[in-house]
This record gives sequence, C-alpha cells and structure tokens, in this order.
Amino acid sequence: MDAVTAFLQGDLAEEIYMEQPDGYDDGSGWAVPDDRCDNIAGGAVCIHIEKCTVLYKYILQENLSTKEASTTISRFVCDKKERKVCCPFILPDIITSNLIINHTEHANYKLLPDHCGSGTTADKIINGDATELFEFPWAVALKYDTGANPWKCGASLISERYVLTAAHCIKSSSKLTTVRLGEHNFSEDPDCETRGPSQKICADPPQDFEVSDDDAIIHPEYNTNTYENDIALIRLRKPANLSSDSIHPICLPISVPEKTIDFLNYTVIGWGSTQESDFSSILLKVIVPTVGNLECASKYGSRRNVSKNHLCAGGKNERDTCRGDSGSPLMAE
Repeated sequence: MDAVTAFLQGDLAEEIYMEQPDGYDDGSGWAVPDDRCDNIAGGAVCIHIEKCTVLYKYILQENLSTKEASTTISRFVCDKKERKVCCPFILPDIITSNLIINHTEHANYKLLPDHCGSGTTADKIINGDATELFEFPWAVALKYDTGANPWKCGASLISERYVLTAAHCIKSSSKLTTVRLGEHNFSEDPDCETRGPSQKICADPPQDFEVSDDDAIIHPEYNTNTYENDIALIRLRKPANLSSDSIHPICLPISVPEKTIDFLNYTVIGWGSTQESDFSSILLKVIVPTVGNLECASKYGSRRNVSKNHLCAGGKNERDTCRGDSGSPLMAE
C-alpha cells in the first residue's frame, strides 16, 4: 500500500502516531515532547497534520511507501493525543532529501536544459536590494517600441531557445521588439564589479534578439479581463550562447513535489519602478512572503479572480514588485 492510499484510509496516521512514543527525542532536534516546537530549526507551529501543507503534500507524493512516510513524519509529532505535528516554517533537509523527484520521467524531459539554476549567491522593486553580477543569469529584459523607458517587462530564460514571460507582456499596446539576455545594469557598459580589495570582474556584452508576434506563444486560455493563465513563451530565432557567466537558464518546477510544496518566502527580481524612479537601471531583488489565497483574494477584490491554481506572495512591509516587473520570475530555492 502506498502512502497516499494509507493516508486516505486513515492507516498512515495511525502508524505515524504509534511509531512516536511519548516524550520521544532522537537527538536530531526535529521531535519535541511539547507543542511549542522550540527545537525545530527555523521555527515551527504545532498543528494538525492536514493543516501543515509542507508535510501533508509530502505524504501525497506518488510512489512514497507507507513505512517511509511514517518514519519521516513521526519525527515531527508534537501532540500524539491531538494528532498534531510541528509544521516547519522552513523546509527541512529531512523532507527535501526524501522527495521523490525524477525529471527523466517527465514527458518533456528532452526539452529541458542539461544544467540550470546556477547563478552566484549573495548575502527598486519596492524597497528591493541591488543584485550582484551573475547572481540571476536567467533574468531577461523585454524592449518595446514606445515610451520613455522602452524596457517595460521582464522574463526568464528557460532554455537556449525559449524565454518565459507574462502573456500581457505580449498582448501589449506597445510592440515588443527585442529580447535581451545577460543584462545587469543598463547604465554601465560593460557591467563590472569589484570583489575583494582590488579584483575587478566584468561580464560579457548582453545578447539581443529581435522578436515579433510570430515568435510568441500565448497560453490558449489566457483571459485579458481576469488575467487567468497569464503566461507566454517567446522562441528565440537562434540559440542563446550559454557559455557566458551572465546567461544561464533557470530551473522549472516540473515534478509534482516541486510544483506543490509551499515555501515560506520567495524571491522576485526586476528592473521595474522603485520608490524613487519609474525604472531601475540595475536589476533588483526582494524576498516576499507567501500569502494565503483567501487573503490574496480579499486584497484583490473584484479586480482579479484568485483560484486554487494561483500562488500569492508579497505585499508585506512595503517590499513588493511594481510596474515594469511583470513577466519576471517568482523563485524558490
């Protein structure tokens, strides 16, 4: 019996709580004898397992055995009697290391790049922070034929031939003319940074691709009134040169675990409006918290239809995206 069937029949929950003795603590810091979950790395709250999205969706993986699921989840038990678990605020290694992710079984596996998502790490989108050179090499800028600032939307490089963006960035009153890869700071040519006491590092020149409406593939069910299915692809007329450190595709969440796990925070990037200007010359980043869909729907009201197919984030502590950031990625690590 797999974990999904066992959980739906109630057998898995029984096994989880039978396996967890009173006052159990294996020394790992995951299981605690009270409901405060103080020992959970990054913090946690003691709630019923069905209300803990991270653990609940872990159980619902296909091909996960009952034994494997019960062994893992039992480490999080905080209240046997009430059948509650310590629901972590940060996805723990014990869950990520056990996620069943096999990209090779995906129908479109051969279309994906061999390597993705490897920018450099670093410790105004509204109140955003400047990014480092090469930090987000999949960031794409879209140029239009009108306006004081022609760079009106962002996008993500997902392979050497395709860019992912918002459909409304294609269905625009302005005509999309250029896709630019490898840009970091529009006010510098070339883009350079000084690292350490005297080391100067410069990026290769950006790569520009002319585009037309024929190069875009808009989601067939995109609704211009509700903005549902607001997603589109742009096919580059020739392959991008991925040998540059400033140009590299982002990874897509193609497996069920990757697409269903809820993260506490996400990162967004863009060259959009800041508090001081209508356009940021340098690529900015900001960390935004996940927002529940009910709260999200109440914020939008009648302006947007927020459904179960949406993921909401942002809008807290004056840190958010703004005009010009459309089409840019919402990223989890």
